[in-house]
Amino acid sequence: MSWIELVPAFVACAAVLVAPGALVARAAGVPAWLALGAGPGLSVAFYAVLAVVLARSGVAWSPVTVGLLALGCLVVVAAVAVLARRATSSGWARVTGLLPGADGLGAGPAWSGTPSEGSSRGAVRRWAPSTWSWRVWVCAAVVVSAVVTVVPTMIGMGAPDAPLQQWDAVYHLNGLALIQETGDASQLNGLYGAGASVYYPTAWHAAVSLVVSLGGPLTASSITAAANASTLVMSVVWVLGAAAFARAVLPHRPAVTVLAALAVSAFSMFPTVQLATLAQWPNGLATMLIPGAAAAVVTATRSWRSHAVRTSPPAARVTSCVLTALALGSAAGVALAQPSGFVGLAVVLAPFVVTVLAVVVRDAWRGGHRTAVLVPAGLVVVFATAAALVLSRSSVLDMVFGFARAPQRSIPVSVARILTDTVLTPVPGNIVVSVLVVVGAVVLLRRRRHRWLVVSAGLVVALAALAAGPENPLRLVTGIWYTQAARIEAFYPVPAAVLAAVGALAVVDGARASGRVRAKAPGSPWLRSPFALTGALLVVAFLTSAAFQAPQRAVRFAQAYDPASIQWGTMLSVDELELMRDLPEIVGDDAVVLGDPFSGAPYAWSVGRTHVVLPQLNISGLDPDRQYLVDHFDDVTTDPRVCEAVRELGVTHFYVDRTKPRDGAKRSPLGPALSEVDVSTGFVPVATAGDAALYELTACG
Repeated sequence: MSWIELVPAFVACAAVLVAPGALVARAAGVPAWLALGAGPGLSVAFYAVLAVVLARSGVAWSPVTVGLLALGCLVVVAAVAVLARRATSSGWARVTGLLPGADGLGAGPAWSGTPSEGSSRGAVRRWAPSTWSWRVWVCAAVVVSAVVTVVPTMIGMGAPDAPLQQWDAVYHLNGLALIQETGDASQLNGLYGAGASVYYPTAWHAAVSLVVSLGGPLTASSITAAANASTLVMSVVWVLGAAAFARAVLPHRPAVTVLAALAVSAFSMFPTVQLATLAQWPNGLATMLIPGAAAAVVTATRSWRSHAVRTSPPAARVTSCVLTALALGSAAGVALAQPSGFVGLAVVLAPFVVTVLAVVVRDAWRGGHRTAVLVPAGLVVVFATAAALVLSRSSVLDMVFGFARAPQRSIPVSVARILTDTVLTPVPGNIVVSVLVVVGAVVLLRRRRHRWLVVSAGLVVALAALAAGPENPLRLVTGIWYTQAARIEAFYPVPAAVLAAVGALAVVDGARASGRVRAKAPGSPWLRSPFALTGALLVVAFLTSAAFQAPQRAVRFAQAYDPASIQWGTMLSVDELELMRDLPEIVGDDAVVLGDPFSGAPYAWSVGRTHVVLPQLNISGLDPDRQYLVDHFDDVTTDPRVCEAVRELGVTHFYVDRTKPRDGAKRSPLGPALSEVDVSTGFVPVATAGDAALYELTACG
């Protein structure tokens, strides 16, 4: 499969993830930048809820059904928006700062153009002279950042339909195969049909399964290509969300939006680690949604606060309500994509929320409205206590928090690792951007504006350091992320990109104010412009980080995709992958394949469109028949109980790979029952590929 052939899947995935939510938000009157940033969260929330409703109603999950219902929602929202505008006899009110005129940064010499409309501080200036040019700069920044992120990913994947060969990937790819077969994408059936009482976040599977279906009849490339397309699309949407977050935080500083959109691609924590090394597509989806959801929350809060200090017209109240609905819906999308992602969103926004609440409580208390403070506070305490009691009895949370993970490194080393971005390499990967983050933090702390951003970044760093170890009582709080530092580190670029943008502008302002550039280049006026200086700074950052660590990004993806480069055990070689793709022609439609899951046998379902006995690497909680085969299949010619299980499960073929771990194969923790089988009797050779072989099982008649 060529990369050109992946374009339809990429476009379909982008449309599935972005279009429904963004169009609904725009129909409701939300600005385009916020609709693009927070809209994907609405889309994911819509899919997650709709999947449950359709499953309960017995309606199959398909693009036609979902598309019609999404279109219906869009029409309803558009109609309500039109009626609301007519009722208020006005358009949407302009949203200014969190407090009137508070943009968070003073007007520095690096800013030129006309004063910004809607600000009570006439000194606030635009970097770009018009709204149109501001949009062009942001679009250019998003495109550049997306290319920097996507191209190394494609190089590392090697082929657009190459299967991701990691533990979690096996589970998720076969989950897509299951939805294609059953038409059930509900979050309440445990994905693999464990029962209506079993919860598992399937929002990613629901969305990507639509992309698989849009591609027509299921082929050997359908599922893996759709999954890989989602990786590329999530990388782009992540950049859009980061730009929206920067725009929401500093609405009067368009340059911050542009630079944050560029800087976010410099950090290696996401998407590279989470979508390649960890293969956490659902968790990666939640991480991708965080900046857009955070932008919606900040904007909605700013809207309410800006109207709270004066009598607000009906249109302003409607605007605030719409923005609040968008914030709640987008945050719900994060939670439904992966609950731990919602906690990550809470971590990023906690300093902001605390700051706003402190101002609200202070103003209400000073204004004599003490009952309005005490009653909500009491209700919050009661609700929090009740929620804690309920959650403390959750078996799911017990399993999550009880997950044992050995410490990886000391806290100081972890902090330095994040701040210098040595996630992909042992040497600082983005030293210029890392320095700009620190400069930006110092600037905000000194000017006492948006200091919550600094606290937010520091909180993420502290939690990631705790998760990495060493063992201590505070490490327990990171259990919601399975005590895995990489899951928490993925949140760091959200506030850090904005800090880097602020730092870059501070450096440019300082350079121009010092007069050093003027003295060194009196004949080159263009070097004294903020555009040229900022561009030069970005070029230096880009070059000194090897194109924002592009080679290492490609290597990290290759280590998860390329059979010759995989670092954690190869399950399918190139020849074995071709065997899997040819399975339908080799074994027919009714075949069921048994094999050690660590040998690559589960890929027979997602790649070979053939049913398997063990669809994932986790073999805990198997039913009695499957467990018996895992333990005793090598006795198939002598133990009647084995054949009973074979017949019960409909097993027709056996797949075995003789490659040893010392030769690069993935090490299996299972016993010899599925790997050391005597195939001289009761087995008929069907196909071979390298050290792997497929047999027809005849021992049980």
